[in-house]
Amino acid sequence: MGALLVPAPAQAASTVGAGTWENTSSVIKYKGSWKTSKSSQDSGGSVRRLNASGYAQLTFTTSGVRWVTRKTSGSGIADVYVDGTKKATVDLYSPTTQRQQVAYEVTGLPTAGTHTIKIVRTGKKNAKSSGKSIQLDAFVTPDVVAPAAPSGLTSKITGDDVTLTWSANAESDVKSYQVFRRVGTRGDRTLIATTTAKVRTATDPGRLPGETDLYDVVATDTSGNVSPASSALSVQLPITPRGAGTYDEKNPAVGLRGPWTSTSSTQDVAGAHASLKAAGYAQLTFSTSSIRWISRLDSYSGIADVYLDGVKQTSVDLYAATAKAQYVAYEVKDLPAGPHTLRVVWTGTKNPAASATTITLDAFVAPDLVAPAAPTGLTAVASGTDVVLTWARSTEPDLTTYEVREREGSSTTLRSVGTFPAGTTTTTVLGRAQGSTFTYDLVATDTSGNVSAPSRGASVTIPIKPEGAGTYENDSAEVTLDGTWSVIPSKLDSGGSYSSLDGPGFAQVSFNTSGIRWISRVNNYSGIADVYLDGVKQKSVDLYSPSTKFQQVVYEVKGLPETPHTLRIVRTGTKSPSSNSTQILLDAFLAPNVFPPAAPRDVAPTPVPGGVQLDWTASPEADVSSYRVYRGAATGNLTAVGTQPADDTDYVDTGLQPGATYRYQVTALNTSGTESARSEIITTTVPMTALPAGTYEDGSPSVTQQGDWTKASSTYDSGGSISSLTGTGYAEMSFATSGIRWVTRTNAYSGIADVWIDGRKQESVDLYSAGTKTGQTVFEVKGLSETGHTIRIAWTGTKNAASTGKGISLDAFVAPDIYAPAAPQALTETPVRSGVKLLWKKNAERDVASYRLLRRTAGSSTAVLVGTTDPATTSFTDVGLANGVSYSWTVVARDTSGNDSPASNAAVLTTGGDPYATFAYRYAKCPTATVTVSTRAQLLTAIKAGTSGTVIRLNPGSYGSGYLINTKATAANPMWICGPDTAVFDNNDFTKGYGFQVNGANNVVLAGMTVRNVQKGVSVQYAKNVTIADMRVERIGDEAIHLKNMTTDSTVIGNSVDTTGLNAKNYGEGVYIGTAQGNWCKYNNCQPDNSDRNVVAYNVIKNNTAESIEAKAGTNDGTMWKNTMDGSTITADDADSLIQIMGSGWVVAGSKGSNSPEDAIQIWNTDDGSYGFDNVVYDNAVAVGPPPGYVVHLPYVNDGNVAGCDNSRGAKGLSNVPCQN
Repeated sequence: MGALLVPAPAQAASTVGAGTWENTSSVIKYKGSWKTSKSSQDSGGSVRRLNASGYAQLTFTTSGVRWVTRKTSGSGIADVYVDGTKKATVDLYSPTTQRQQVAYEVTGLPTAGTHTIKIVRTGKKNAKSSGKSIQLDAFVTPDVVAPAAPSGLTSKITGDDVTLTWSANAESDVKSYQVFRRVGTRGDRTLIATTTAKVRTATDPGRLPGETDLYDVVATDTSGNVSPASSALSVQLPITPRGAGTYDEKNPAVGLRGPWTSTSSTQDVAGAHASLKAAGYAQLTFSTSSIRWISRLDSYSGIADVYLDGVKQTSVDLYAATAKAQYVAYEVKDLPAGPHTLRVVWTGTKNPAASATTITLDAFVAPDLVAPAAPTGLTAVASGTDVVLTWARSTEPDLTTYEVREREGSSTTLRSVGTFPAGTTTTTVLGRAQGSTFTYDLVATDTSGNVSAPSRGASVTIPIKPEGAGTYENDSAEVTLDGTWSVIPSKLDSGGSYSSLDGPGFAQVSFNTSGIRWISRVNNYSGIADVYLDGVKQKSVDLYSPSTKFQQVVYEVKGLPETPHTLRIVRTGTKSPSSNSTQILLDAFLAPNVFPPAAPRDVAPTPVPGGVQLDWTASPEADVSSYRVYRGAATGNLTAVGTQPADDTDYVDTGLQPGATYRYQVTALNTSGTESARSEIITTTVPMTALPAGTYEDGSPSVTQQGDWTKASSTYDSGGSISSLTGTGYAEMSFATSGIRWVTRTNAYSGIADVWIDGRKQESVDLYSAGTKTGQTVFEVKGLSETGHTIRIAWTGTKNAASTGKGISLDAFVAPDIYAPAAPQALTETPVRSGVKLLWKKNAERDVASYRLLRRTAGSSTAVLVGTTDPATTSFTDVGLANGVSYSWTVVARDTSGNDSPASNAAVLTTGGDPYATFAYRYAKCPTATVTVSTRAQLLTAIKAGTSGTVIRLNPGSYGSGYLINTKATAANPMWICGPDTAVFDNNDFTKGYGFQVNGANNVVLAGMTVRNVQKGVSVQYAKNVTIADMRVERIGDEAIHLKNMTTDSTVIGNSVDTTGLNAKNYGEGVYIGTAQGNWCKYNNCQPDNSDRNVVAYNVIKNNTAESIEAKAGTNDGTMWKNTMDGSTITADDADSLIQIMGSGWVVAGSKGSNSPEDAIQIWNTDDGSYGFDNVVYDNAVAVGPPPGYVVHLPYVNDGNVAGCDNSRGAKGLSNVPCQN
């Protein structure tokens, strides 16, 4: 749809100040027929156009004005007047449309009084322009008055940042604020920030402490006018002295003034140094008693002055023939307490040997020479085998770390157990030996590396925790080892190692069981140990043996009460005379548990796909180490199938047979291997989801795949992929059909799989073949009951001797459907203009894939497939039926497995004869005249007086042209105007005029007669039930016959059209229905021209320059019937067919054509997708000169368009889409 054109009413002018005045504003005075076109691309969303005499005018008080407009290929020339004087002539032509263009601007007008700009259409144009219109988008009157100076400027200091805020200006057109800074009283004024009008705050980061900055703000309005500056605000950052530390050139504590540049270097303190070649300085404020300036010396450095607290101390020459890094250029010590400031100033002077006056800064160092105080408040508390240490927080600000140190027993050796940040006041030392005493202290370190004296010590003894039943290896945390024990790895010993002791010491364990065993090696180089139980010596054990023996019980005690006990083995330093050494050995302590755990309770099964999940309540005993799961079939014994650790009280049993019933029990085992009684038997059935008929691809959620299946994409396999397995596993699916197929590949590298149905092995399938074959049914079973079954294909790890691999693969499982859908019901037929419309009820089956429509001609035993619909569509229109013939139709439903239903009931119809062969309103049927005319005057009088039932008969003669008919007759008694072809309507000039114009008439018949030598032959608009019959329309400037502007239910029949387009070849249609979409706003109030239900029949059209018949977008439900056309003279720029349709619902049938330029019949969609649908084209033939293209060309969006297979064929074929029988 084009832009909406709204006439602009004349308006009274007003005087305006600064602003943008859109074309719709009431302050603009218009004269002439201005029209508004809406567009989001123009200022304010619209533009006004003037196609005739007139002007637009604005009165204003500002010192200038701009005229903003469009420039287009159809624009003309305007004169511009300012205060009554012509100032310019403006050509608005542009080969391409340009929007929001400043066509004219004037500035510098006096601000006192008012001014007027007027743009006047001249009616002239650039020779390249296609029109003379002028446009107005807007007038802009700029503002030249600056805002007032901003006020209320305040500051807030945060660290080294200065945040400024100020009050909003009163002016509504303030666009932005600019914030300026001047350093000191003589520095340059520098812009530091620009904000929008709504943001009245800005932050100036990184200002120097102790330096004074002056700030001011200016405002800028939307016209670019800048206000005076606000009152200046003086801001000075406070000086913050820094403590001990190293402050490199990038540290924010270091103040740099001047153009310092930073250079990276690994030779500098922090990897970089700063250099200065012009006026400036570097400065640090500090609180320590000394300071150092670290710099570089080189051949191009100059001389710097050093100031301390504002007093010059010395001048430092940084020249050296050989470069030196991290050089102490200046140092001062023993300063009094209080903040001090060191400043290094560029002098611009140098040693005569130096090549430049550069000075450098690597870092300032404020050294700390005082060690922190010793930490206080240290406490040590045992928590199990861990030690929790806490101490008081130090108040010294330069503290960096604490180091915690530990001493065990009577040892004097301190070892570090960790270093912690300064804020830390607690830590935990993990896993200390039971029964041992540990003493701790800590020292503090500051940022300068000064270390405090140690804190007071804190001691703690780790209590002995009695252990329950279990095996406690030589290196277990539960075993206390005193002395220098060595751990020796060995696969022959319990736990993979043993420990030996060659000096004083012991090993001990605490336990609460009824007994204990000491497990050890015996050999020819071990000595004697004493054994103590609860502090009382029990015996001495000699570990000597002439040969080595492993995991020997060298001591055991039983029958103890189950209360805490401690066993200690102590090296005596003695040995058997036969032994070579006095060392003693420990492999493990074993505290046996002789009582089984309680049986697990509350065992509950949960079915999962392909298996069962068991959950149970944990046994209460602390020494439970694992659970054992037993499984059995519905009858028979239960056997162990898996174990779980003690902290995992669920078990998933997979790989089970879907639909099968299983029984389960669970037991608990303790650390001594004692097994509990079994739990109660529970019974469960594995779920089975028996799938309906269908193809189930590899990787489908419906297929269970166990093992490392690998899926690969492939266009050769079903579903575009195939899965393969090269190790243990299987694929499984349950189905409800009477059979199943396994489809896969065979090739030279596949192995053998076992196939199981319902848990019973059926056969082993060898997937080997010399060449690769895809889509192979390698296993199939039929004839099963439809009660639910499961197929499993399992990897065997075996193969054909010729195969190079053992893998198996799955492409798909196919559960075939052998049952056809039911016959479709309630098929009915209804005659329509294009043939017959068939309707039926939708089938209930969910697997119906399509419906197939079959037609049988009376007397024939053969049914022809005329169409197929998708399962959601239960209607079909069969087109191209012969007149006066009996037909019958049936519909068949086809399911996804290709099963066809029985045929539906038959729908029967006998078509009628030619609907237009006996059309009532033809010249031969003209009724008896109520008035007969022979002259133009008589005819004009008769037409004016005509009403319902009037029959005007013309005698042969010449009647001129230009007859307007607007009679509204009734359908029962139409008004006739009829005459022989010797009654001639001739204008003798085909560049203007028309033969007949029927405007707003109803029920009028024009029959016979000849119209020639006019621009438009017969034009019918805003009319209904008008007939143009049996006329000769020849030698026409543009189109011969035109039905338009909502003309409906009218008929163009039996006419002879010969020679059109003599005035304009692009408009030389034979019969033209509707209005071009681009002209809807011009002729049809921007609405579609719904010239609907019109008939064009039995016309002979030749020597036309554009399409023989054209139906524009907006037209609906018309008919083109048995017209004869010759396209040999079609030369219009955009015409290449005999018939072109952009409307919807048209029937085109029985056409006879010849010499079509491209396609004979073309149907197109509109750009907005509103038209070009549901058109039916059948039984058309191009007898002479088959078209180079198609006989029927349908659009890309082809909803409802049908090309019958009974159309003839062009060079490219019958149609660009499949035809319908």
